[in-house]
Amino acid sequence: MTDFGEKILGICQAQGLEAFGLVDIDQTLDHPLFQTHYRYYADWISKGMHGEMKYLERGFERRGNPRLLLPSSQSVLSVLFSYPRKREDDGVSPRYARYLVGDDYHDRLKERLEQVAKSVSESTPGLEWKVCVDTSAMLERTWAMLSGLGWIGKNSLLIHPKLGSYVFIASILFSEKSGLGPNVLKDYCGNCTRCLKACPTGALIEPSVLDSRKCIAYWTLEMRGPWKYEEPRQSTKRWVAGCDGCQEVCPFNIKPARDLPDDPEVARLTQHCVTDLEYLERETELEYKARVKDTALSRVKFADFKRNLEWFKE
Repeated sequence: MTDFGEKILGICQAQGLEAFGLVDIDQTLDHPLFQTHYRYYADWISKGMHGEMKYLERGFERRGNPRLLLPSSQSVLSVLFSYPRKREDDGVSPRYARYLVGDDYHDRLKERLEQVAKSVSESTPGLEWKVCVDTSAMLERTWAMLSGLGWIGKNSLLIHPKLGSYVFIASILFSEKSGLGPNVLKDYCGNCTRCLKACPTGALIEPSVLDSRKCIAYWTLEMRGPWKYEEPRQSTKRWVAGCDGCQEVCPFNIKPARDLPDDPEVARLTQHCVTDLEYLERETELEYKARVKDTALSRVKFADFKRNLEWFKE
């Protein structure tokens, strides 16, 4: 490891980041797993399994090479941030995916990583860097996996051995080398198929392969307009925004849900995930916009949220 690499990891630890890993780009782009994941992504797009998410097509080439995002980049720092896991559920009310709790994670994660990058820059003259949250065209899960932060589970998500899969992934591209190559952890999913069996719509068409067109999270968060698929609309179950079905049954999420404290700065903002059906039915567009302002739920348009409620009532 270079002095630069040691410096980054030391700063991450000093700033209290939960889980982080570092890897050099030159040692990663030709790695068999990176190449396999990139080919899989190309195949996934060609089969239309991304549904109407056209932005995933536009960033295709950049996902294969971070230097198309930052030409001088030499290393990638991947960081995991846990989000609230414990959620009360009465068995009848509308449900929201756990990651929607709290303020908009994009701004929060970007701020945390900018603190890291600026701290590193103070003692590294001429350093160039770029913070990437999930709005940047990167194979975040692949880079995190190759930096030793977990493996890709059968639910298609990154699973950290201690934090599970209830995590956000964010990255920083740096123009200096870390001296670290890929560090691939063992896949501990083994023979477990709980997530595959738990998906009510069969969106996990095979281990680690998600067809978005069958996914409740896609239907309720990404899809615009009326219903477009063969599956009955009741397939959304009680989810009105997102879905955690494949994560709730994962053994690696059960223990963290018991043992890890929720971040008070995130958990304090739960009022926008309203479950009172009577209120939601009479809520106006103005009230909805005020409720979801500055949260990740704001990306769901009012008309589409009302549509989701209609599916819930069916």
